[in-house]
Amino acid sequence: EAAVEEAAVEEAAVEEAAVEEAAVEEAAVEEAAVEEAVAAPESMEVEEEDAPLEDWTVKELKEECKTLGLLEKGKKADLISRIEEARAAAPVEEAAVEEAAVEEAAVEEAAVEEAAV
Repeated sequence: EAAVEEAAVEEAAVEEAAVEEAAVEEAAVEEAAVEEAVAAPESMEVEEEDAPLEDWTVKELKEECKTLGLLEKGKKADLISRIEEARAAAPVEEAAVEEAAVEEAAVEEAAVEEAAV
């Protein structure tokens, strides 16, 4: 009888420990979720490439200027102007690079044809 009672007490203690451990783990998970939620607003401040620059924050505009290698100082309107100018110039540069690659390929092809003759 004493052994049965002792086993029941031990089983109750094991169950209680498991319940406590689960509660501690659940609390840790909840705490981590709260910390993540608190940190989320900062990470949500990522500029939306499609959004008009006027809707971006000054912080986002400065980060974009830094990414583009532009001066990061000035008022919002100055930052927007710099970014727009850089974006307007970028397609011209890309087209020039593509054109140069096409010309280079044509020159190489002509050289191969001449070598074959």
